[in-house]
Amino acid sequence: MGVSDALRRDAETMAEDLGISVDEAIHRLKLQDPIGTLGAELERLEADTFAGLWIQHEPEYRIVVAFTRNGEETIQPYIEDTPLANLIEVRTAEVTYAELKAAQQEVHRLLDELELSSASGINIKENRVEVYVTDRSLFDTKLREAKIRLPDHVEVITICEPLGDEVPFAATPVPGVHFPQLRMRSATFMTALLVGKLIVKDGCLRVSASEDDRGHLIIWQPDYFLNSNGGVVEILDRSGKVVARVGEEIRMGGGEVPLTEDLQQQLREPLPEQCKGPYWLMGQLVSK
Repeated sequence: MGVSDALRRDAETMAEDLGISVDEAIHRLKLQDPIGTLGAELERLEADTFAGLWIQHEPEYRIVVAFTRNGEETIQPYIEDTPLANLIEVRTAEVTYAELKAAQQEVHRLLDELELSSASGINIKENRVEVYVTDRSLFDTKLREAKIRLPDHVEVITICEPLGDEVPFAATPVPGVHFPQLRMRSATFMTALLVGKLIVKDGCLRVSASEDDRGHLIIWQPDYFLNSNGGVVEILDRSGKVVARVGEEIRMGGGEVPLTEDLQQQLREPLPEQCKGPYWLMGQLVSK
């Protein structure tokens, strides 16, 4: 069977990244479907011991499969007389993939109750759940106050720390302009794109696409700051760099959100009555 143009392009990219031949890359890519099938079967049929599967490209190409016990015996019926038979490496792990998924679900249940922003993933190689947070001090404080202990095999990883009260640059206050912000930076961002002019209407910062467009009220992430520069209202990032100005176009990732009770509780200050929706929860600013 021939090789499609798409497969060859993918193989050429893989070959360059890994320093292998294009033929070897094609061989590895063609194994992805049977590898995926193997993983799905083990997760479904061997849930009591299956701890995960991953592909190792270096130093040797291997399909690593982890079990909590009896791995060599368990895997054999699934790989006999298949192209994967000589590529499997069996390892032993402490807990199963099913247990990790249950721990991940429990973590999100607990953190949702505490209204803490976080994201998570299962690190199969390390046999653990990883929780990514953006304000470790607030995170730890809330868990301690609620007397909550996270499940075993969960590691908390800090991906961003707020500046706190010690802002390392000067910013001139802008009286009368409301700047709604989250108390805790989002761990993940929505990826829709909002493009328009940054305006102040009724004392509220909005992004408007046209003169007759009311625009979206922006709910900003922490560590952005208002600054008045010769009467021009600027937005500074955590380094003090100007990233937006009122009256100029802004391109902002994120997404439209309803003003739920949960969202209001995440704000540093209540929204003034005149700052009405639609509401846009800021993601990342996008360069022009």
